[in-house]
Amino acid sequence: MTPATFSKLKEIAEPGRVITDPAALVDYGRDESPGPQLLPEALVRARNVEEVSAVIALCRDERVPVTPRGLGTGLAGGSVAVQGGVMLSTELMNEILEVDTDNLVVRAGPGVVVEKLLEACEQQGLFYPVDPASLDTCSIGGNVATNAGGARAFKYGVTGDYVRGLQAVMADGRAVSYGGKLRKNATGYDLNALLIGSEGTLGIVTEVTLRLVPRPKHRIDILIPFENLGQGVELVLRVVRDTRLVPAVVEFIERKGIQACNEKLGSELPFPHARIQVLVELEGNRRDQVLDDCVRLGEIAMDLGAEEPLVADGPADQERLWTARRKLAETLKDLYAEVVAEDIVVPLAELPVAVKRIAELEKKHGLTVVPFGHIGDGNIHVDICRLPVDEPKAWRSQCDRFVDELVDCVLGVGGQISAEHGIGTEKLRLMPRALGAAELDAMRALKRALDPDSILNPGKILP
Repeated sequence: MTPATFSKLKEIAEPGRVITDPAALVDYGRDESPGPQLLPEALVRARNVEEVSAVIALCRDERVPVTPRGLGTGLAGGSVAVQGGVMLSTELMNEILEVDTDNLVVRAGPGVVVEKLLEACEQQGLFYPVDPASLDTCSIGGNVATNAGGARAFKYGVTGDYVRGLQAVMADGRAVSYGGKLRKNATGYDLNALLIGSEGTLGIVTEVTLRLVPRPKHRIDILIPFENLGQGVELVLRVVRDTRLVPAVVEFIERKGIQACNEKLGSELPFPHARIQVLVELEGNRRDQVLDDCVRLGEIAMDLGAEEPLVADGPADQERLWTARRKLAETLKDLYAEVVAEDIVVPLAELPVAVKRIAELEKKHGLTVVPFGHIGDGNIHVDICRLPVDEPKAWRSQCDRFVDELVDCVLGVGGQISAEHGIGTEKLRLMPRALGAAELDAMRALKRALDPDSILNPGKILP
């Protein structure tokens, strides 16, 4: 970047929102992935779509890379400036523009923290059900960029299932809008679907319209202790196959994760001796029906060999259970020297194969592996943890071998390498195995058509 480019940036945004001091850029040099710190040459904290358009137009003319960034909570290196240039932050575009109770939608800037969006909707008696574990720190724009999921995906789906409309700035600096408050829309190509999950490589989201649903009146959480993960997997399969139950949540935590939470959070979780804990959330508008469903689920679990489940029917007990689950990834990072986070996904029927293979590979490679996550929708987070005594370089090589063999298994049963974290830079090397040449060529053709100069988040997704 030239001094003239820096000067032009300061004409677009107030000088205090254009940052070039390396010391002030340190916090923007990485996300929550284990990759190296890479600083942009300049950071622009945009306040509106006009500033985003002007910055991108300038960068297009100057052939300067632009790295979009929300709140930096990504786990795949998607918001790291791998080619320097300008980092365009949407963190100040953090207003909830409207909660429309007639059309059951919410409009928000991309920098809105997901938890704040949920709270604003609940104040109006409505519910945005997508809840990533980092909901108190991640932004809705980042969720759109990675098509984030969360614990309730078993029943409700992921971010993309709720996007009704998007405004985004494309690589030529022009803003486009598609959709809005419409329940149905078949007008040309679906630009929303194109941008969701694209990690800012095709356009930068500047406003989001999301559909809402009424919140069920009653909720009960059930914590079920099992002696092995296979029992938890079978519980999921029986619920899907043999019952009419549709839990909002089916999560699991393995023993090493339970111990980590107890050590770090300082509160004893129930059933610390259990090999795994399965957390199920049931909900509905009739309390008697939810209680009946709870009894039915408990009977299935105990028939599979579980101890008597713990039923959390009040806010305090429910918060105790959910705090551990939501803080698990953060807890592991605090306790271990380094963590590599994979988020594989397989068809539900193939869960037993994947679970068995994870255990085999942990033993084979002598690694500390903590699996946890969204067992209800086939998405298992596989966190590989480095102990302080492990030599970093040798450990990372062993991690790569573990991941390569795990990916062979996952792809072999019809799964994929990422369910909700995205590709970014961390999974870039796996893309030629995850997708065929024709699929990758189609993606490259889209990238060339929409961003011919490759200025938008270069070095991500496409190898």
